[in-house]
Amino acid sequence: MSNNNSCQLLSHVVYLSGYSIISPIGLVMNSIAIFLFFHMNKMRSPTIVYMKNLAITDLLLACTIPLKIYSYTVDQSKISMEVQFWICNIFGSFLLLNMYGSIFLLTCISFDRYLAVCFPLRSQRFRQKAAWICVGVWVLNITSCVVSYVRYTDSYANSSCLDGRPPFVTKTEPTIGAVGIGFLIPLGVIVISSAAMLRSMEQSQVVQDGLVNKLKVIRMLATNTTIFLLCFLPYHLVLFIYQFMDNCILEEAYQFTLLTACWNTVLDPFAYYFTTDTIRNVVKEEIKAGKKFLDMSDLSFEKNRPIISS
Repeated sequence: MSNNNSCQLLSHVVYLSGYSIISPIGLVMNSIAIFLFFHMNKMRSPTIVYMKNLAITDLLLACTIPLKIYSYTVDQSKISMEVQFWICNIFGSFLLLNMYGSIFLLTCISFDRYLAVCFPLRSQRFRQKAAWICVGVWVLNITSCVVSYVRYTDSYANSSCLDGRPPFVTKTEPTIGAVGIGFLIPLGVIVISSAAMLRSMEQSQVVQDGLVNKLKVIRMLATNTTIFLLCFLPYHLVLFIYQFMDNCILEEAYQFTLLTACWNTVLDPFAYYFTTDTIRNVVKEEIKAGKKFLDMSDLSFEKNRPIISS
């Protein structure tokens, strides 16, 4: 990572302002979300389990953003290399934990919504494993972050990481994993799950009867997908381009897309209530309809069951 001031195209004020907005709002909103998720007994659905973990990842990043703010308020030439290394490792690790934790958890939420709406009765047993799925996400995420930083630690030795990009950004192997497994596959799951939900809604009796607001569901899916793309697409696009070129514009783009990715810490809480309220209503009506159908089937069977004399 180079400490090249000629590569600085945007003022540090842009980044300082952005991170200064994200940090307090992210801290407050995610703290409130975590408090509500853990203290409201009625909110025990699998989707809430994923959202609890998502709020925790967002809160962890919000807590480390002051380190990034510090790096923009202090003359970097006066910061020792040891302090730079410490700041960059902490912020970088939590940024990766948040980014890919958010991506995987948002993917889980999207797939869980798909199962809840399309298969409300048959998917109940699988959906109850949400806590274990979250454990798997954390293990995978932490392991990947540790490997990424430990493997390329020596690349930090004679460089300034506060105004550059980490060395693994230009490496092919981590980029393939980040872009492919960390972004494209989750994006595909989210898009396919959303499309399947919309198709299911078209055929849903509860929607046709007006018991569920279809427009509200469409707005929910569009909003969540838009937040996902706005926060994470620019960063992974820059990672991909880094495999073919490396210049000042791209280095500045990397710093800017980091700021963009951090905005998910603020945007995620806005989707919490909208998602839980909408899905709760859809699933409730679908389950009612499913149970009603099963009850009618049982009643029909009882009426037509042959009487066997003893």
